[in-house]
Amino acid sequence: MEFSIRNRKVWFVSLLLCIALFFLSGCEMKKMGGDAASKESYVVTDAFDNQVTIPHKPKKILGTDSAIDTMLLGVVEPSRLAACFIADKDPGMSYIADEVKDIKPEIPLNGISMEILTKISPDLIVASSYTRQKELDMWRSLGYPVVMIDGPTSIAQAEKDIRIIAAAVGETERGEKVVAEMERQLKEVDSTLAARNLPPQTGLLVSQMSRYGGPGSMYHELLTRAGIKNAIAEVGVANGQLLSQELIVKSDPDFFFVSADRESDETGAGKFRDSFLANPAIQNMRAYHRVIPLEDRYIYASSQNCVYAVKAMANAAYGPLFDMSGEKQIKGY
Repeated sequence: MEFSIRNRKVWFVSLLLCIALFFLSGCEMKKMGGDAASKESYVVTDAFDNQVTIPHKPKKILGTDSAIDTMLLGVVEPSRLAACFIADKDPGMSYIADEVKDIKPEIPLNGISMEILTKISPDLIVASSYTRQKELDMWRSLGYPVVMIDGPTSIAQAEKDIRIIAAAVGETERGEKVVAEMERQLKEVDSTLAARNLPPQTGLLVSQMSRYGGPGSMYHELLTRAGIKNAIAEVGVANGQLLSQELIVKSDPDFFFVSADRESDETGAGKFRDSFLANPAIQNMRAYHRVIPLEDRYIYASSQNCVYAVKAMANAAYGPLFDMSGEKQIKGY
């Protein structure tokens, strides 16, 4: 009888030990699983010093404008974009038209709707300083990781933005390759212009964005990097300030840059140009006889491909200095 009781005690203690071991092993498995998840996540510092946790290498990425889509496709494959902007598919404005031709949904000019957002459920949103604060707040409140770049007004800022985007998507090395290619092409520009030592030309941008193009804009940086004087700057007007007709006449540029014709003129750029050139005061200027059309992808360049805008502007002002036949989207892969 005593032996039986002793056996029962041993059995009971053994059972308790087994139960304890079971729960302990379960806790350890959960801990190991948690460690694996935490190892997959990483933290990125964006352009505004926000510390953003990315749960895993994103596969459904959403940009908030065409320039961001272009920078994204410099470091990730098209399959990792969750959507694209309609403007991305316009070859007159875009370097990625062919790459995004099959990507849906398409985001209209008026921006990302709640319907599109919930449909694609991105695992990363890359936004810019031009994105409305209420949208940023809403996306963050819904749990989407939001990494911000500063809308570039200089080549250096574009390079910084590319590095931020590359870090956010887990492709840092690809970002460095993109920046290296930009720097290579810019050195080519600088050395070519220095060797030619050409007398500087002065150009004036004709744009519907009547306050755009002065010092402080990306256009100004690209134009001056091409060795061209900016007529807007020559009369003391900065980006964001209105250039009056009197100041246009006073600037007396060598030529006008205008938007090249496109199949569809949804923005009315062609009508604006024609109206500008029909003005008798403009027709009395020497630049009226040298109107140079430029693709919008050069005039409003703000991605890694801005280096092509520098070359295109220099060619327009000074003749064929640079071979543009190999012009294509700059990628790090």
